[in-house]
Amino acid sequence: MERRLKLVLAGLVGAALLGASGDAASAKEARVGVLMPLTGRYAESGNGVMRGAEMIVKEINAKGGIKSLGGAKIELVVADNGSDPTKTSLEARRLMNDEKVAFILGPYSTPEAQAFMPVADRYEVGGLGLQTTLVPQTPYFQTLSIAAADFGKGYGDLVKWLRQKGAKIEKVALTYANNDYGQVVQKSAVESLQAQGIKVLEAIPVEPGVKDMTPVVLRVKSLAPDAVISVVYFQDGVLLHRARFNLGYDDPIWIGGSAGFSDEKLWNVLTPEVASKTLTDVFGFAFFSDDANLPGMKEAVRRGQAAYPDKPIEQSFMFGAQAATLVAAALEKAGSTDPKKVNAAFRALKFPAGAPEVMLPMMVSGISFNDKGLVEGTSPLFVQWKDGKKHIVYPEAVASAKAIIKGVN
Repeated sequence: MERRLKLVLAGLVGAALLGASGDAASAKEARVGVLMPLTGRYAESGNGVMRGAEMIVKEINAKGGIKSLGGAKIELVVADNGSDPTKTSLEARRLMNDEKVAFILGPYSTPEAQAFMPVADRYEVGGLGLQTTLVPQTPYFQTLSIAAADFGKGYGDLVKWLRQKGAKIEKVALTYANNDYGQVVQKSAVESLQAQGIKVLEAIPVEPGVKDMTPVVLRVKSLAPDAVISVVYFQDGVLLHRARFNLGYDDPIWIGGSAGFSDEKLWNVLTPEVASKTLTDVFGFAFFSDDANLPGMKEAVRRGQAAYPDKPIEQSFMFGAQAATLVAAALEKAGSTDPKKVNAAFRALKFPAGAPEVMLPMMVSGISFNDKGLVEGTSPLFVQWKDGKKHIVYPEAVASAKAIIKGVN
């Protein structure tokens, strides 16, 4: 599936976007690729990203133009990679070589990013990964996510905090997506757990495309852990929680993420009956929760609810809104549609904590990119669910609710 949206663009919000430099000649349009999984395994997330990006571009349209390009129009050239790395590579090449885009919003996942980076490096066109947790291997790729190794450390830090709160956690089992992302996360988590003297019973790989998580849950149950860490994408998380519900297995403290434990769609997709039994006292690694005290996020949520009253304003939507805001800012800063200049401008973006352009609460220090293309100063959040609504419970400094800890309260 492929679609194009021509969206008239003029004017960009935020004084931080003023003072653009570069080729300031007037341009009729700025072509931006959007490479997302609109079908396939990650379609739920990809379409959420698309809605967030479209909202931001439409808003910028209505306000008048990329000032440094004389009021240029943005043309979003949208390509569906079908949640497939091979198609990601092909579509990236088409967007860069045939469509002549200035930058690409996407891809979504780590396997897609691995296929994307060599193409970006060859054509010298920048891309922005969303839920990509690898460290970029080219100056033409950057990511909004937390690096996989930091995911693992985040899980370990939560376990340490739970033990300080009185939780009895001496033995832990892990399940993880058997790809580069999952492997790095589980390795880092194991190292963090073992450094605390915790016994890691087993790390169980889950193959991409799994249709039933019952065997995985049965294996975990046979190990009798005190806690379980599950590294899963959204669809795998749905399968995991359904398997836990069907088996009536809810004994250990369950920790997981990210979208498979914290996506706003999760409660309703599982149904309230299943979700109330499987999500209420688990800990979900999150990038976003709408109860965070972040002005830019709250305003984007409000606008999203007005623009899409029949759709949840969830994590993937917010990633799309954040990504589109940054891509537009890079165009403004570059004053050019030359891909090299736009990519360089993107890497140089800086927004302080609390700025209206900052929409993801994990970005506690604002937004800036280091020389590897990673956002600096990020901090993982953990949430718990109650009656269909998730609440931040860790870190306590930004928590909106008290954590429910099995065996403690």
